[in-house]
Amino acid sequence: MAPSDPTKNNTPDLSTRSAIVRFLECVLPGRSQSVCVLREQIVVFCSSLTLKSVILRGPIGSGKSTVARLMGLLRRTAPLEVGEATRLLRDASFDGLHRVDLRYIPWYVELPLTGLVESLAESQLFGVTKGAYTGAGEQRAGVFEQAAKGRDPAGKEPAGARLTGGIVFLDEIGDLSHALQAKLLPVLSGAPFYRLGGEGDPEHEVVYRGVTVSASWKRLDDGTLRPDLLSRVSSYAIDVPGIDDRMDDFDLLLDEVQRLLREAFRRAVDDAKLADSAFDREYWQRRLDSFRLLTDTSRNILRGVEWTQHGNLRGLTAAVDQILANDRDPKTVVAELPLVTSPSPQLFDDGSAGLLGRLLKREGDGDGLAGHLRAIEVEGRRDLRDLLLDNEASRRRLARALGIAEPKLLAQIQQLDRRRRGSRRR
Repeated sequence: MAPSDPTKNNTPDLSTRSAIVRFLECVLPGRSQSVCVLREQIVVFCSSLTLKSVILRGPIGSGKSTVARLMGLLRRTAPLEVGEATRLLRDASFDGLHRVDLRYIPWYVELPLTGLVESLAESQLFGVTKGAYTGAGEQRAGVFEQAAKGRDPAGKEPAGARLTGGIVFLDEIGDLSHALQAKLLPVLSGAPFYRLGGEGDPEHEVVYRGVTVSASWKRLDDGTLRPDLLSRVSSYAIDVPGIDDRMDDFDLLLDEVQRLLREAFRRAVDDAKLADSAFDREYWQRRLDSFRLLTDTSRNILRGVEWTQHGNLRGLTAAVDQILANDRDPKTVVAELPLVTSPSPQLFDDGSAGLLGRLLKREGDGDGLAGHLRAIEVEGRRDLRDLLLDNEASRRRLARALGIAEPKLLAQIQQLDRRRRGSRRR
Protein backbone atom coordinates (compact mmCIF):
# COMPACT_ATOMS: atom_id res chain seq x y z
CA MET A 1 0.00 0.00 0.00
CA ALA A 2 1.36 3.43 -0.95
CA PRO A 3 2.09 5.80 1.95
CA SER A 4 -0.61 8.36 2.60
CA ASP A 5 -0.10 11.84 1.22
CA PRO A 6 -0.50 14.37 4.08
CA THR A 7 -1.57 17.07 1.65
CA LYS A 8 -4.62 14.97 0.69
CA ASN A 9 -5.85 14.40 4.24
CA ASN A 10 -7.90 17.53 4.97
CA THR A 11 -4.73 19.57 5.48
CA PRO A 12 -3.49 22.43 3.31
CA ASP A 13 -0.33 22.28 1.29
CA LEU A 14 2.61 22.56 3.68
CA SER A 15 3.68 25.87 2.12
CA THR A 16 0.13 27.19 2.44
CA ARG A 17 0.07 26.15 6.08
CA SER A 18 3.35 27.99 6.65
CA ALA A 19 1.89 31.10 5.05
CA ILE A 20 -1.14 30.88 7.35
CA VAL A 21 1.08 30.44 10.42
CA ARG A 22 3.14 33.52 9.46
CA PHE A 23 -0.06 35.50 8.87
CA LEU A 24 -1.43 34.56 12.31
CA GLU A 25 1.85 35.50 13.99
CA CYS A 26 1.42 38.99 12.52
CA VAL A 27 -2.26 39.53 13.31
CA LEU A 28 -2.29 37.66 16.64
CA PRO A 29 1.21 38.49 17.91
CA GLY A 30 2.62 37.17 21.15
CA ARG A 31 4.81 34.51 22.72
CA SER A 32 2.62 33.63 25.71
CA GLN A 33 1.52 30.02 25.93
CA SER A 34 -2.17 30.90 25.65
CA VAL A 35 -1.68 32.80 22.38
CA CYS A 36 0.54 30.08 20.89
CA VAL A 37 -2.18 27.52 21.67
CA LEU A 38 -4.84 29.84 20.21
CA ARG A 39 -2.96 30.17 16.91
CA GLU A 40 -2.47 26.41 16.67
CA GLN A 41 -6.17 25.73 17.38
CA ILE A 42 -7.16 28.17 14.63
CA VAL A 43 -4.83 26.49 12.13
CA VAL A 44 -6.19 23.02 12.99
CA PHE A 45 -9.84 24.03 12.54
CA CYS A 46 -9.33 26.10 9.41
CA SER A 47 -7.25 23.34 7.80
CA SER A 48 -10.12 20.86 8.06
CA LEU A 49 -12.67 20.24 5.34
CA THR A 50 -14.91 18.17 7.62
CA LEU A 51 -15.18 20.09 10.90
CA LYS A 52 -18.30 22.22 10.56
CA SER A 53 -18.81 23.80 13.97
CA VAL A 54 -16.61 25.48 16.56
CA ILE A 55 -17.28 27.42 19.74
CA LEU A 56 -15.11 30.30 20.92
CA ARG A 57 -14.78 30.51 24.69
CA GLY A 58 -13.40 33.52 26.53
CA PRO A 59 -14.21 36.52 28.72
CA ILE A 60 -15.91 39.72 27.59
CA GLY A 61 -13.76 41.83 25.27
CA SER A 62 -11.12 39.15 24.67
CA GLY A 63 -11.56 39.33 20.88
CA LYS A 64 -13.85 36.41 20.00
CA SER A 65 -15.43 38.24 17.07
CA THR A 66 -11.95 39.20 15.83
CA VAL A 67 -10.91 35.53 15.90
CA ALA A 68 -14.16 34.54 14.15
CA ARG A 69 -13.44 36.90 11.25
CA LEU A 70 -9.88 35.62 10.94
CA MET A 71 -11.26 32.09 10.78
CA GLY A 72 -13.72 33.21 8.11
CA LEU A 73 -10.77 34.28 5.96
CA LEU A 74 -8.50 31.32 6.76
CA ARG A 75 -11.18 28.67 6.24
CA ARG A 76 -11.42 29.89 2.65
CA THR A 77 -7.61 30.24 2.29
CA ALA A 78 -6.32 26.94 3.73
CA PRO A 79 -7.37 24.60 0.86
CA LEU A 80 -5.79 26.79 -1.83
CA GLU A 81 -2.44 26.43 -3.54
CA VAL A 82 0.24 28.55 -1.96
CA GLY A 83 0.34 31.38 -4.52
CA GLU A 84 -3.36 32.20 -4.33
CA ALA A 85 -3.45 31.72 -0.56
CA THR A 86 -0.54 34.13 -0.10
CA ARG A 87 -2.24 36.72 -2.32
CA LEU A 88 -5.48 36.55 -0.32
CA LEU A 89 -3.65 36.95 2.97
CA ARG A 90 -1.46 39.77 1.65
CA ASP A 91 -4.45 41.73 0.33
CA ALA A 92 -6.67 41.27 3.40
CA SER A 93 -8.13 44.56 4.68
CA PHE A 94 -8.92 45.37 8.31
CA ASP A 95 -11.37 47.75 9.97
CA GLY A 96 -10.03 47.51 13.53
CA LEU A 97 -7.34 45.89 15.64
CA HIS A 98 -6.76 42.68 13.61
CA ARG A 99 -10.47 42.63 12.60
CA VAL A 100 -10.87 41.55 8.98
CA ASP A 101 -13.13 43.93 7.04
CA LEU A 102 -16.46 42.23 6.34
CA ARG A 103 -16.32 43.49 2.75
CA TYR A 104 -13.30 41.26 2.17
CA ILE A 105 -15.09 38.06 3.27
CA PRO A 106 -18.56 38.12 1.64
CA TRP A 107 -19.10 34.42 2.43
CA TYR A 108 -19.01 35.25 6.17
CA VAL A 109 -22.03 36.62 8.09
CA GLU A 110 -22.20 37.47 11.78
CA LEU A 111 -25.27 37.87 13.99
CA PRO A 112 -25.06 39.15 17.59
CA LEU A 113 -27.90 37.48 19.50
CA THR A 114 -27.84 39.61 22.66
CA GLY A 115 -30.90 41.79 23.07
CA LEU A 116 -32.76 40.55 19.97
CA VAL A 117 -36.49 40.02 20.42
CA GLU A 118 -37.49 36.50 19.42
CA SER A 119 -39.45 37.42 16.29
CA LEU A 120 -36.58 39.52 14.94
CA ALA A 121 -33.99 36.87 15.80
CA GLU A 122 -36.05 34.21 13.99
CA SER A 123 -36.35 36.24 10.80
CA GLN A 124 -32.65 37.12 10.83
CA LEU A 125 -31.63 33.51 11.39
CA PHE A 126 -33.93 31.78 8.92
CA GLY A 127 -35.18 34.55 6.63
CA VAL A 128 -38.73 35.71 6.00
CA THR A 129 -41.23 35.54 3.13
CA LYS A 130 -43.30 38.46 1.93
CA GLY A 131 -46.40 38.86 4.10
CA ALA A 132 -45.21 36.37 6.73
CA TYR A 133 -46.26 38.86 9.41
CA THR A 134 -47.46 42.44 9.67
CA GLY A 135 -44.78 44.70 8.25
CA ALA A 136 -42.99 41.96 6.30
CA GLY A 137 -43.29 43.73 2.98
CA GLU A 138 -40.27 42.10 1.31
CA GLN A 139 -38.85 38.62 1.49
CA ARG A 140 -35.40 38.44 2.99
CA ALA A 141 -32.76 35.74 3.30
CA GLY A 142 -31.54 34.73 6.73
CA VAL A 143 -27.89 34.63 7.77
CA PHE A 144 -27.42 31.01 6.66
CA GLU A 145 -28.68 31.76 3.15
CA GLN A 146 -26.62 34.94 2.99
CA ALA A 147 -23.45 33.08 3.92
CA ALA A 148 -24.11 30.17 1.56
CA LYS A 149 -24.76 32.47 -1.42
CA GLY A 150 -22.40 35.29 -0.47
CA ARG A 151 -23.19 38.90 0.35
CA ASP A 152 -22.61 40.20 -3.17
CA PRO A 153 -24.97 43.12 -4.01
CA ALA A 154 -24.97 41.97 -7.64
CA GLY A 155 -26.10 38.50 -6.56
CA LYS A 156 -22.92 36.80 -7.81
CA GLU A 157 -21.88 33.82 -5.70
CA PRO A 158 -18.24 34.28 -4.63
CA ALA A 159 -15.79 31.41 -4.85
CA GLY A 160 -15.33 31.57 -1.08
CA ALA A 161 -19.01 30.74 -0.56
CA ARG A 162 -18.82 27.76 -2.91
CA LEU A 163 -15.64 26.46 -1.27
CA THR A 164 -16.65 26.85 2.39
CA GLY A 165 -20.43 26.50 2.05
CA GLY A 166 -20.64 29.83 3.88
CA ILE A 167 -19.60 30.75 7.41
CA VAL A 168 -22.03 32.06 10.06
CA PHE A 169 -20.87 33.58 13.35
CA LEU A 170 -23.49 33.47 16.14
CA ASP A 171 -22.23 35.78 18.88
CA GLU A 172 -23.47 35.08 22.42
CA ILE A 173 -25.39 31.97 21.42
CA GLY A 174 -26.30 31.47 25.09
CA ASP A 175 -28.81 34.34 24.75
CA LEU A 176 -30.91 32.41 22.22
CA SER A 177 -34.30 31.30 23.52
CA HIS A 178 -35.03 27.58 23.90
CA ALA A 179 -37.75 27.82 21.26
CA LEU A 180 -35.27 29.13 18.69
CA GLN A 181 -32.66 26.62 19.81
CA ALA A 182 -35.06 23.85 18.81
CA LYS A 183 -35.43 25.43 15.35
CA LEU A 184 -31.69 25.98 15.00
CA LEU A 185 -30.74 22.35 15.66
CA PRO A 186 -31.91 20.89 12.30
CA VAL A 187 -30.15 23.73 10.48
CA LEU A 188 -26.81 22.74 12.01
CA SER A 189 -27.58 19.07 11.32
CA GLY A 190 -27.86 19.71 7.58
CA ALA A 191 -31.62 19.14 7.47
CA PRO A 192 -33.95 21.32 5.33
CA PHE A 193 -35.51 24.38 6.93
CA TYR A 194 -37.78 27.16 5.67
CA ARG A 195 -37.98 30.90 5.70
CA LEU A 196 -40.46 32.31 8.19
CA GLY A 197 -43.90 32.11 6.57
CA GLY A 198 -42.77 29.64 3.90
CA GLU A 199 -42.98 26.42 5.89
CA GLY A 200 -43.53 23.40 3.60
CA ASP A 201 -43.05 25.46 0.42
CA PRO A 202 -40.18 24.02 -1.70
CA GLU A 203 -39.53 27.52 -3.05
CA HIS A 204 -38.46 28.65 0.41
CA GLU A 205 -36.65 25.48 1.46
CA VAL A 206 -33.01 25.93 2.48
CA VAL A 207 -30.22 23.48 3.37
CA TYR A 208 -27.08 24.83 5.03
CA ARG A 209 -23.87 22.83 4.66
CA GLY A 210 -21.43 25.51 5.71
CA VAL A 211 -19.52 26.32 8.88
CA THR A 212 -21.02 27.65 12.11
CA VAL A 213 -18.88 29.58 14.60
CA SER A 214 -20.52 30.20 17.98
CA ALA A 215 -19.27 32.26 20.91
CA SER A 216 -20.24 33.00 24.48
CA TRP A 217 -18.62 34.24 27.67
CA LYS A 218 -21.29 32.53 29.79
CA ARG A 219 -21.53 28.99 31.12
CA LEU A 220 -23.46 26.91 28.59
CA ASP A 221 -23.80 23.55 30.32
CA ASP A 222 -26.11 24.75 33.08
CA GLY A 223 -29.31 24.48 31.02
CA THR A 224 -28.66 27.66 29.02
CA LEU A 225 -28.41 25.57 25.85
CA ARG A 226 -30.29 22.41 25.01
CA PRO A 227 -27.90 19.44 25.43
CA ASP A 228 -28.35 18.37 21.79
CA LEU A 229 -27.55 21.86 20.53
CA LEU A 230 -24.62 22.21 22.94
CA SER A 231 -23.09 18.98 21.62
CA ARG A 232 -23.58 20.21 18.08
CA VAL A 233 -21.93 23.63 18.45
CA SER A 234 -19.11 22.49 20.73
CA SER A 235 -17.65 19.65 18.67
CA TYR A 236 -14.48 21.76 18.54
CA ALA A 237 -13.63 24.46 21.09
CA ILE A 238 -11.13 27.31 20.98
CA ASP A 239 -10.17 29.33 24.05
CA VAL A 240 -9.60 33.04 23.40
CA PRO A 241 -7.50 34.37 26.31
CA GLY A 242 -8.11 37.65 28.06
CA ILE A 243 -5.28 40.10 28.71
CA ASP A 244 -4.64 38.76 32.22
CA ASP A 245 -3.83 35.36 30.70
CA ARG A 246 -1.29 36.82 28.27
CA MET A 247 0.63 39.40 30.27
CA ASP A 248 3.86 38.36 28.53
CA ASP A 249 2.38 40.01 25.44
CA PHE A 250 1.20 43.21 27.14
CA ASP A 251 3.76 45.53 25.55
CA LEU A 252 3.04 44.07 22.12
CA LEU A 253 -0.68 44.69 22.66
CA LEU A 254 -0.02 48.28 23.72
CA ASP A 255 2.07 48.90 20.61
CA GLU A 256 -0.68 47.53 18.37
CA VAL A 257 -3.38 49.56 20.13
CA GLN A 258 -1.32 52.75 19.79
CA ARG A 259 -0.74 52.14 16.10
CA LEU A 260 -4.44 51.51 15.49
CA LEU A 261 -5.52 54.63 17.38
CA ARG A 262 -3.07 56.86 15.55
CA GLU A 263 -4.29 55.54 12.17
CA ALA A 264 -7.92 56.07 13.25
CA PHE A 265 -7.11 59.62 14.38
CA ARG A 266 -5.40 60.36 11.06
CA ARG A 267 -8.38 59.02 9.06
CA ALA A 268 -10.80 61.09 11.17
CA VAL A 269 -8.79 64.26 10.48
CA ASP A 270 -8.64 63.52 6.74
CA ASP A 271 -12.38 62.81 6.56
CA ALA A 272 -13.20 66.01 8.47
CA LYS A 273 -11.07 68.07 6.08
CA LEU A 274 -13.20 66.85 3.19
CA ALA A 275 -16.51 67.18 5.03
CA ASP A 276 -16.44 70.87 5.93
CA SER A 277 -14.35 73.72 4.54
CA ALA A 278 -14.58 75.49 7.93
CA PHE A 279 -12.81 72.61 9.65
CA ASP A 280 -9.78 73.92 11.60
CA ARG A 281 -7.20 72.04 9.60
CA GLU A 282 -4.10 73.58 11.10
CA TYR A 283 -5.11 72.90 14.70
CA TRP A 284 -6.06 69.27 14.12
CA GLN A 285 -3.01 68.65 11.95
CA ARG A 286 -0.83 69.90 14.81
CA ARG A 287 -2.69 67.53 17.14
CA LEU A 288 -1.99 64.67 14.76
CA ASP A 289 1.68 65.60 14.37
CA SER A 290 2.12 65.76 18.14
CA PHE A 291 0.37 62.44 18.78
CA ARG A 292 2.66 61.01 21.42
CA LEU A 293 3.34 57.45 22.48
CA LEU A 294 2.75 56.02 25.94
CA THR A 295 5.44 56.72 28.48
CA ASP A 296 6.99 53.97 30.60
CA THR A 297 5.06 55.32 33.57
CA SER A 298 1.76 55.05 31.69
CA ARG A 299 2.60 51.53 30.56
CA ASN A 300 3.33 50.42 34.13
CA ILE A 301 0.04 51.92 35.37
CA LEU A 302 -1.90 50.08 32.66
CA ARG A 303 0.02 46.87 33.31
CA GLY A 304 -1.22 46.82 36.90
CA VAL A 305 -4.93 46.72 35.93
CA GLU A 306 -6.99 43.50 36.17
CA TRP A 307 -8.27 43.81 32.60
CA THR A 308 -10.68 40.88 32.82
CA GLN A 309 -12.74 43.10 35.13
CA HIS A 310 -12.65 46.00 32.66
CA GLY A 311 -13.41 44.58 29.23
CA ASN A 312 -10.00 43.19 28.20
CA LEU A 313 -8.89 44.48 24.77
CA ARG A 314 -12.00 46.62 24.44
CA GLY A 315 -11.37 48.32 27.76
CA LEU A 316 -7.64 48.67 27.14
CA THR A 317 -8.24 50.34 23.77
CA ALA A 318 -10.68 52.83 25.31
CA ALA A 319 -8.22 53.64 28.11
CA VAL A 320 -5.28 54.21 25.74
CA ASP A 321 -7.49 56.37 23.53
CA GLN A 322 -8.29 58.65 26.47
CA ILE A 323 -4.63 58.90 27.49
CA LEU A 324 -3.27 59.63 24.01
CA ALA A 325 -6.03 61.33 22.04
CA ASN A 326 -7.44 63.34 24.95
CA ASP A 327 -4.19 63.80 26.91
CA ARG A 328 -5.69 62.54 30.17
CA ASP A 329 -3.76 61.43 33.24
CA PRO A 330 -3.42 57.61 33.15
CA LYS A 331 -4.09 57.27 36.90
CA THR A 332 -7.39 59.12 36.48
CA VAL A 333 -8.33 57.03 33.46
CA VAL A 334 -7.63 53.78 35.34
CA ALA A 335 -9.57 54.97 38.39
CA GLU A 336 -12.62 55.68 36.18
CA LEU A 337 -12.59 52.39 34.27
CA PRO A 338 -16.09 50.85 34.22
CA LEU A 339 -16.37 47.47 35.91
CA VAL A 340 -17.45 44.57 33.73
CA THR A 341 -19.10 41.72 35.62
CA SER A 342 -17.72 38.55 34.10
CA PRO A 343 -17.70 35.00 35.42
CA SER A 344 -14.90 32.59 34.75
CA PRO A 345 -14.29 32.09 31.02
CA GLN A 346 -14.78 28.33 31.50
CA LEU A 347 -18.05 27.56 29.71
CA PHE A 348 -18.27 23.87 30.43
CA ASP A 349 -18.04 22.13 33.79
CA ASP A 350 -15.66 19.19 33.51
CA GLY A 351 -16.91 17.75 36.81
CA SER A 352 -13.78 18.71 38.73
CA ALA A 353 -14.45 22.35 39.46
CA GLY A 354 -16.46 21.70 42.64
CA LEU A 355 -15.65 19.52 45.61
CA LEU A 356 -18.80 17.44 45.15
CA GLY A 357 -17.93 16.87 41.48
CA ARG A 358 -14.48 15.59 42.42
CA LEU A 359 -15.94 13.27 45.04
CA LEU A 360 -18.45 11.84 42.57
CA LYS A 361 -15.67 11.05 40.11
CA ARG A 362 -13.58 9.05 42.62
CA GLU A 363 -13.51 5.25 42.59
CA GLY A 364 -15.34 3.73 45.54
CA ASP A 365 -13.06 1.82 47.93
CA GLY A 366 -15.13 1.82 51.12
CA ASP A 367 -12.93 4.51 52.67
CA GLY A 368 -14.65 7.22 54.67
CA LEU A 369 -15.44 10.74 53.47
CA ALA A 370 -12.54 12.26 55.44
CA GLY A 371 -10.00 10.00 53.70
CA HIS A 372 -11.25 10.98 50.26
CA LEU A 373 -11.18 14.67 51.18
CA ARG A 374 -7.55 14.37 52.29
CA ALA A 375 -6.68 12.66 49.01
CA ILE A 376 -8.46 15.39 47.03
CA GLU A 377 -6.53 18.04 48.96
CA VAL A 378 -3.22 16.44 48.01
CA GLU A 379 -4.33 16.14 44.37
CA GLY A 380 -5.45 19.76 44.36
CA ARG A 381 -2.13 20.99 45.75
CA ARG A 382 -0.25 19.05 43.07
CA ASP A 383 -2.55 20.31 40.32
CA LEU A 384 -2.08 23.89 41.54
CA ARG A 385 1.69 23.42 41.70
CA ASP A 386 1.86 22.05 38.14
CA LEU A 387 -0.41 24.78 36.80
CA LEU A 388 1.56 27.62 38.36
CA LEU A 389 4.94 26.16 37.39
CA ASP A 390 3.84 25.86 33.75
CA ASN A 391 1.89 29.12 33.42
CA GLU A 392 3.83 32.29 34.10
CA ALA A 393 0.81 34.55 33.52
CA SER A 394 -1.26 32.76 36.18
CA ARG A 395 1.70 32.85 38.56
CA ARG A 396 2.06 36.59 38.08
CA ARG A 397 -1.66 37.17 38.67
CA LEU A 398 -1.61 35.12 41.88
CA ALA A 399 1.47 36.94 43.18
CA ARG A 400 -0.24 40.27 42.55
CA ALA A 401 -3.47 39.12 44.22
CA LEU A 402 -1.67 37.79 47.34
CA GLY A 403 0.79 40.68 47.59
CA ILE A 404 3.79 38.34 47.32
CA ALA A 405 6.91 38.95 45.24
CA GLU A 406 6.89 36.58 42.26
CA PRO A 407 10.30 34.92 43.02
CA LYS A 408 9.15 34.29 46.59
CA LEU A 409 5.86 32.82 45.39
CA LEU A 410 7.72 30.56 42.95
CA ALA A 411 9.85 29.19 45.78
CA GLN A 412 6.71 28.56 47.87
CA ILE A 413 5.04 26.75 44.95
CA GLN A 414 8.03 24.46 44.54
CA GLN A 415 7.85 23.60 48.26
CA LEU A 416 4.14 22.70 48.32
CA ASP A 417 4.54 18.91 48.40
CA ARG A 418 7.73 18.94 50.46
CA ARG A 419 6.11 20.98 53.18
CA ARG A 420 3.14 18.58 53.21
CA ARG A 421 5.38 15.51 53.53
CA GLY A 422 7.48 17.21 56.21
CA SER A 423 4.41 17.94 58.30
CA ARG A 424 3.46 14.23 58.16
CA ARG A 425 6.90 13.13 59.41
CA ARG A 426 6.62 15.49 62.33
